[in-house]
Amino acid sequence: MTTSSLEANVEPELVKQWITELGGGPSSTVPLLQAIQGKYGYLPRKAMDLIVEHTEITGRQIYGVATFYAQFRLRPVGRYMIKVCHGTACHVQGADRLNTALRHSLNIHDEAQDTAENGSYTLENVACVGCCSQAPLMVIGKEVIGNINGAGAQKALRKHARGVQEVLPKAEKQSVNS
Repeated sequence: MTTSSLEANVEPELVKQWITELGGGPSSTVPLLQAIQGKYGYLPRKAMDLIVEHTEITGRQIYGVATFYAQFRLRPVGRYMIKVCHGTACHVQGADRLNTALRHSLNIHDEAQDTAENGSYTLENVACVGCCSQAPLMVIGKEVIGNINGAGAQKALRKHARGVQEVLPKAEKQSVNS
């Protein structure tokens, strides 16, 4: 999948405004990255380059912080997030099967990708949602959907897509070698 269609249109003046408001020293790195991600949903390269260009923060510092903290994303995200819990209870109860089913429904076959080609949904593994009695579970938007299997995850995804009038990607036909 190419992410060019999902790339953010970075507004240089807005990034410069954040630098003015939050500061340009190394101690402002996290707040600046939070502001950028809050606006764009991830950390676009162009926005990080602007920080390096207009502050005392180096590219190494920016990248180090952006990759150290799990809250930051370096790739564009879909319009909706699906979080699959992989805490101990969910893992034991089959969280991997939820991932497999959702990846199939979203037509995401490359392990390095997590966002549907059409930009509809991003699939994210999370350490624990804190609803262990409902394992395995996933969260779409703010809705927790628990005690489900792969088929239930796919059904919940279709229901959510209908509710928000989102188009799910068309599944590619899998070729069978005879």
